[in-house]
Amino acid sequence: MESSRKFSGKKVVIYPSYLDSHLSRRMGRKVPLQLSIPKPSAREITLIAERLGLNPIVEQKKYPKRWWEDKERVVVGKIGSKRKTLLMIAAELKKSREQKASSEQ
Repeated sequence: MESSRKFSGKKVVIYPSYLDSHLSRRMGRKVPLQLSIPKPSAREITLIAERLGLNPIVEQKKYPKRWWEDKERVVVGKIGSKRKTLLMIAAELKKSREQKASSEQ
């Protein structure tokens, strides 16, 4: 089994649970509730990361805290700290979902 240690310092591993508004911090959410969205997918995260130029790679791995759910994770290039990268992706993802929702109405 491959480890994420090979990405140390250069890349960030992002599980969709990190951005899920239905989860508490204790259950695995890593961004503020204001920036989180319901049920984000690895595909959405990948599209946002591509838009931001972070060279995403999708892997078939489960999030240890929620091993029965997420089957994918996204590995992206790191900009600053892991937190800064996560917040940047979360903000873009939220903006994208809001635009999508407003265009459907």
